[in-house]
Amino acid sequence: MNLKTMLESSAGKSPGKKLLFFEDRSATYADFNAEANRLAHALMESLSVEKGDRVGILLRNRPEFLTALYAVWKCGAVVVCVNTFLKPDEICFVLNDCEVKALITEGMFVECLKPIRHRLQTLESVVLMDMEPPDESYYSSADFTKGRSSENPDVSISPEDDAVFVYTSGTTGIPKAAVLSHHNLISNVDSCQQHLSLTPNDRFLLVLPMFHSFCLTVNCILPVYCGGSIVMLESIRDFEKMLQAVIAHKPTVLAGMPQLYNVLVNAALPEAVRNAFTFRACVSGSAPLPEAVLKAFAAKFPCPLLEGYGLSETSPAAAINPLDGVRKVGSIGIAIANVEIKIFDENDNEVPVGEVGELVIRGPNVMKGYYKRPEETADVLRSGWLHTGDIGKVDEDGYFYILDRKKELIISKGMKVYPRQIEELLYAHPKVVDAAVVAKPHELHGEIPVAFISVKEGVEVSKAEFLEYLRPRVAPYKVPREVIFVKEFPRAPTGKILKKELRTMFS
Repeated sequence: MNLKTMLESSAGKSPGKKLLFFEDRSATYADFNAEANRLAHALMESLSVEKGDRVGILLRNRPEFLTALYAVWKCGAVVVCVNTFLKPDEICFVLNDCEVKALITEGMFVECLKPIRHRLQTLESVVLMDMEPPDESYYSSADFTKGRSSENPDVSISPEDDAVFVYTSGTTGIPKAAVLSHHNLISNVDSCQQHLSLTPNDRFLLVLPMFHSFCLTVNCILPVYCGGSIVMLESIRDFEKMLQAVIAHKPTVLAGMPQLYNVLVNAALPEAVRNAFTFRACVSGSAPLPEAVLKAFAAKFPCPLLEGYGLSETSPAAAINPLDGVRKVGSIGIAIANVEIKIFDENDNEVPVGEVGELVIRGPNVMKGYYKRPEETADVLRSGWLHTGDIGKVDEDGYFYILDRKKELIISKGMKVYPRQIEELLYAHPKVVDAAVVAKPHELHGEIPVAFISVKEGVEVSKAEFLEYLRPRVAPYKVPREVIFVKEFPRAPTGKILKKELRTMFS
């Protein structure tokens, strides 16, 4: 199976079933498959998109994104998901780096493309999904697909063919594209289906940015694989729309990031709304889930919240707490089916249970490598294992725990300080909404921990209060030397706190 035949199989089995709900629009499997076919034929016939070509998708959350996604795969081409929050120069870098031949976008990005269009070295065509083209250098999808065949294209695709280039966030360096094959993604959704016992009756609430690997796999591919449905939202910023969608369509699966669950925990929701949460599985990924948020969610909502773990390089899921069975607070759970996770020391030897080391992953979900970056590929794919850069441990039951990112480890007076340990304590404080701990260079100690905190509206706080709170709970060298209050944290589109930007705010 590949991603093309996956959709075609699901459409053949349940042609009249609703695949997608978005605001006042909906689409059956048959209608959606036909629409994707028309766009695929247009791409191949008018733009000469061929197997292996890279096609960029620069779209907000909307049905057209899903159509473009499967249309590109039906051509045998490779999807390049472009972060919609990027600035023109950043978009230019991505499109040139992976040699994009065609770009599928919308009107709101036309002005963004103007200053860089002449610098896009391989881009030949731009298709607009929502408006008439401003000049002859653009195509209108409405005219573009008119009269095209709605039959499945006759394109042969191998499971090992490239399917997606997912760019890493670039928060710690130059962005690079993780190359994921059809087999990588199919194997990952198959493992997720087994882990979560998914059926065609499941409906997935899509709230994350669709360009992100977590949303791409769990909300755009997994529902189609298991014959389920997608309830799509343009953004989680419109909280009222999210609640309306939950009540109207009764989704059963929610994949979100910790920030979303933190918002739900702190929101003043009537009991009737809380009871409308019919989810049988809520999964948290893309960043560590604070224990305080997990416990508060469990006390407020009648649905299980499962912390999981993954990377763009692992398609992305690698571990999730079990839906049925023991769920351990603070743990990312157990390895999903067909995936192996171990803890290695600095010499790539496995360490005993309970000892700290680097998480390494092996399985059919692990990427082929980074596009045109052989040295960086060789560095992370050593001895058949993906080296994640995350520090963690495993217990006697096979549950894994993330202590921190290797690059975020703080060495103070020669002692190791794991920021996440301090952050977990701060999240447990009744006045704290968000917290992050980063390293600050220090002439005498090498580095010192600095805490950034945002507090609940209307409460009075002082730096001394938090320092006194932490001192009895951690060793003296772990207590932050500085506390900086912020109203809002700089975040990536998925909600992950950008610690790199915090380091520029030191007093």
